[in-house]
Amino acid sequence: MKLTGTCIAALAAFALITEAAELRLSGPYVHDNLSVYLVHGQDRVQKKYLTLSEALEQHKVVVYETSSVNQLQVENLSAEDVFIQSGEIVKGGRQDRVLKDDFILPAASGKVDITAFCVEHGRWSQRGREPVQAFAAAPNAIASPEMKRAVKESAQQTEVWAQVSAAQDRLARNLGGVVKSAASESSYQLTLEAPKVQQTANGFKKDLAGLADQHPDALGYVVAVNGKVTGADVYATHDLFRKLWPKMLESAAVEAMASARPGEKTVPPPMDEVRMAATGNGARVSGENQLNRRTNSLKAEFPQGLVFETRDADAPGSAVHRTYVPK
Repeated sequence: MKLTGTCIAALAAFALITEAAELRLSGPYVHDNLSVYLVHGQDRVQKKYLTLSEALEQHKVVVYETSSVNQLQVENLSAEDVFIQSGEIVKGGRQDRVLKDDFILPAASGKVDITAFCVEHGRWSQRGREPVQAFAAAPNAIASPEMKRAVKESAQQTEVWAQVSAAQDRLARNLGGVVKSAASESSYQLTLEAPKVQQTANGFKKDLAGLADQHPDALGYVVAVNGKVTGADVYATHDLFRKLWPKMLESAAVEAMASARPGEKTVPPPMDEVRMAATGNGARVSGENQLNRRTNSLKAEFPQGLVFETRDADAPGSAVHRTYVPK
């Protein structure tokens, strides 16, 4: 349920208040031009969620092709709840897609509509041996604030395609090699699988992949690229953060590769900016959307960025996921 303009205007009088005092930061943990700050705290909810990648690997969720570019269907076949994160890519079907919104998919959900955008331009048929009526995997997530805003804010397919193309060009220039796949040159997912991209990403993973396991009270992270805060994701539980960290780290690494400035010294961002991104505290609420019975999405704004909170009606008391995207 979308709120009316009157309701949104009323909401704007309120500031987002989080458990900011209970959260602490550590870091930065650095590789090249990427800096990661961990957000520490106690678990906020008791619920456990499967991630989309887990659920697809275990054949507990099906993501169906509908032959509509901007709408897919998902079905949870299991007795466990599934958390789907905005920006996750599903690979296969008639075109690779990126999912627009966070979504709590309840157990035995039946088929549910979910909004998506194409991150591959031109293909509308089976690719190799991949299934065409469903999506077999959700291996990666989109990178860069520009691409995230295109998906979350502009909601225009042409803008998403433009950001995919721009990201491919920046990666090819900075990595000095081919990043497009002959199987589908426009596919962002296949670009993320390119040998040059994977080889460079391995350096980031070697230094930073272990952070979630090394810090059992970590709930999320803030990312800075070239000394500028470019995003944050904080979860209600360490378990959810730990399971999503490999995918989120790879996304951050890709962003850093595409934005590399060789030879340029990186100055860390001010810690008050890092904390603002981590907590969202004080952002002015500007909208709310009920996506299904379980999923409520709240949008709030700073002059310099956007905060999105996702809450689960069956897990009251705290956001399951909070993300910050700079403007």
